[in-house]
Amino acid sequence: MRLEIPECRRCCCCVPLRHGILVFGYLNLAFSIFVVVVEILVLTKGSFSYHTMTVFRGLQFYVHLWFAVLLYASEIIFNIVLLVGAHMRKPQLMRVYYWYGIATTAASAATFLVLWLKMSCKHCHWTDYVIEVSFLASGVGIQIYLLLLIRSALRKFKHNSRLCYVNHASEIMVESPLQTGHNPF
Repeated sequence: MRLEIPECRRCCCCVPLRHGILVFGYLNLAFSIFVVVVEILVLTKGSFSYHTMTVFRGLQFYVHLWFAVLLYASEIIFNIVLLVGAHMRKPQLMRVYYWYGIATTAASAATFLVLWLKMSCKHCHWTDYVIEVSFLASGVGIQIYLLLLIRSALRKFKHNSRLCYVNHASEIMVESPLQTGHNPF
């Protein structure tokens, strides 16, 4: 079975592709900076445990506080790489974020499956599961849409940078002379 990945011409059907990538990149950067600031404030308050609950790509999990800061610090770095690549029209930088996004999205989906299969909550209500799955679906869905936009922009860069030559010699048409078949020579 062959799956064709759709190609976007515009972001959200109204914004040009590169501008849409920039908007998503700035929103991701602002959210990542906000989370890092909150985690650092929790770390400096002193009345904390060494574990915290963090949300990454829609996945909620408990981790050490330093790991959450490290996770979002790497997210900030890669968002800056995406923004520089989109502003300067550098497909190499956008490709770096593209592969980072694929890797982290796949890792968060795999982590969700492992945590969900391991979870044995006897007193949890079914709405808890619905809320958790909807958080993951929205986080991963937004990330997949951003990756789809980046992929479309990369294909557009590749298509626009390709040199095309038209062979006009193949378009020449030679007509036979209007003679009766007698060769004058």
